[in-house]
Amino acid sequence: MTGPTDFPEPHSMERAPSEGLIALKDRLPLGIALLALIVAIAALVVALGDSDDDGAAAVDDQPEATAVTSAPVATAPAPIPTTTISTVQTLPPAPTTTAGQQVVTATTAAEPDEEAEQRLVLAVVGIGYDSTLNVREEPGGQIVARLDSAATGIVPTGTRQEVSGVLWHEVHAAGVVGWVSGDYVTPLGATVDATTEIVARLGQTPSAANLAALGRTVAGAVASESDPESRVRISGEPTVGELSEVTMDVVGQPDDSIRGFRLRVFATRNSDGTFTLRNVEGTVMCYIDRGVSAQGLCN
Repeated sequence: MTGPTDFPEPHSMERAPSEGLIALKDRLPLGIALLALIVAIAALVVALGDSDDDGAAAVDDQPEATAVTSAPVATAPAPIPTTTISTVQTLPPAPTTTAGQQVVTATTAAEPDEEAEQRLVLAVVGIGYDSTLNVREEPGGQIVARLDSAATGIVPTGTRQEVSGVLWHEVHAAGVVGWVSGDYVTPLGATVDATTEIVARLGQTPSAANLAALGRTVAGAVASESDPESRVRISGEPTVGELSEVTMDVVGQPDDSIRGFRLRVFATRNSDGTFTLRNVEGTVMCYIDRGVSAQGLCN
């Protein structure tokens, strides 16, 4: 029957599995090896993939690394703040000095003003003994006081104003605060015996018919005739006595520190009524802007 004849396949199928198992058994080590190799390769790929990811994470986490670094750096700045603190602790003088300097500057802005006011006490200069200097409410304004030609103790506030080419100074004077023309006030420096120098300049000891004339002769020895021309005034009234005297103001000198001279001229009266020079006391006039040194010299 063809049926059984056609059944050799099952037989071959029984044999085939048997041969397949044997073949598989024979090939199992190779398969396991291949599988192990595949697993190893897969693990390597995964490992490489993880390594790349870690690399990417390392790059992406660089800020964190920086943050971590900044944590140490935060620890590093700790010294810096500490150093800063120690510097600040070391420099409390500096801060204190700075504060002090601000105070000193403020004080210096005040004290120098006060010191300047003390040093730069002004005197009226360059007006006749029969004239007065007006103290005004404002530059060119209403008169609030008058100062005589020998007035001193005028204290500048440091405020000034130029009006029509005239520099006005705000001052404390005569119990008021007002404004005076800078042309007629100045700080006075030291007083010295100027007799020898005056006589040397004149070439002889001068004599004159009256004190005013003698005063002008003496003033002429130090007056400038140009650039600038000196303003010569009899600022102290001539007085005749056993020792006669007259005071002369010579304002204007070709010098950037010395503004002029106040000359106190002493004379003896001769039998014929003339006057001969006895001695001269000279007081230097300085500029308000330059001031006077502690030694009484013009700065």
